[in-house]
Parts: sequence; C-alpha cells; structure tokens
Amino acid sequence: MENPGIRRRPVQQRSIDRVERILDACARLLDEVGLDALTTAEVARRAGVPGGTVYQFFDGKPGMLRELALRNLELLLLRLRRRVAEGGALTWPQAVELVLAETIEMRRTVPGYTVVDFADTRSGGQTFLPQGEAAEGGDVLAERLYHFALDEAGLPPLPDPYRVMRLAIQTTAAALQLAFAASPDGDPLMIEQGRRMLRAYFTEVSSAE
Repeated sequence: MENPGIRRRPVQQRSIDRVERILDACARLLDEVGLDALTTAEVARRAGVPGGTVYQFFDGKPGMLRELALRNLELLLLRLRRRVAEGGALTWPQAVELVLAETIEMRRTVPGYTVVDFADTRSGGQTFLPQGEAAEGGDVLAERLYHFALDEAGLPPLPDPYRVMRLAIQTTAAALQLAFAASPDGDPLMIEQGRRMLRAYFTEVSSAE
C-alpha cells in the first residue's frame, strides 16, 4: 500500500525529475521562509512546474514534507554505509555517536534538513520488531536505523528496541533543537552534552541482559 501523503510514485524519468525539483525547492524554501510560511504554490513556482503538479504527486504540504523527510533519511543511511565501510567493528555507543555526527553535519549542509529531519514519518503498522514479534505502531526513522544497525553494521539486538530507539531519537531531537537554537552551526557544548547522554544510555542498554 502506498505511503500516506504520496498520491502517485513517478515512473518516467521526466516525472522523477519533476518530483526531485519539487523536493529541492521545498527544502530551499524551508530554510528561507520556515515551515509555517511554506506554501505549495511557492514551491511549484520555485521548482518551475505548474501549480497543480505538486498535487499530482503529493497530498499537499504534509505529503511534500513527509517525502522530504524520507529522502533525508535515505541520504543519512547512505552516509552511514560509507562510514561503516571505512571503519571497523562498532559497538552500540560508537554507532550512536556516528549517527549523531552525520546528523549534525547534514543539519549544517543539507537544505531543509533542520526542519524536517525528525518529521513525523510514522509507517502506520510496519513491523518494527524482528522475528514476527508484535509491533507497537511504526516509526520509519526508528525502524530503518535499528535494522541498519543489525543488518549492515553487525550490531547485536537490543532489549525492547522500539522504546529504546524512539527515546533515543526524541532525545537527540531535543538536544539538537537546543544546540541549533543557540547557534546556526550548533552549540558545541550542548552537542557534547547530548553525545555524552546518548553514549551513557546505549552503554547501559546494550549491556543489559
């Protein structure tokens, strides 16, 4: 079933290019005018497409934001794959620090990332826990990062991974919100406090029996 907010997935290259232009324009405008002032009409104008084109592919503004958040997630995972390939074996605390470092760099360099990197990307029922265990809802960011850690970084499973990952993501979001509210590049002292908190938390949960 198609994800909420997406009306139609592009197939032809011309349509794929249009969708990418729309998302690029959306990201740039988020940095320029902010979330509240963003309009689909201005996104379409900036992307150089007719106004109705946005609604051919997205369920309006929420659909664009969700798809931009998912695109950001794919970029984050790509960067993490490169980092994992360059290094050796990781522990959970080291992996979390790696995710934090890449997230901070993307907030500094990727248009629109500051606004939508922790946007609501709930999957509405996608299985989170492995081996058929019952899921308690779904969060694409939590699920993808957790399964990346298991399947690609070779880390061992965590106890109660749904709550651990959701809490870690929300904690990271709060720490970075404080850090980037204080400075466009992020207050390094606040970032360090967030890093220490995450490292201590994952040191404990990954060693729990």
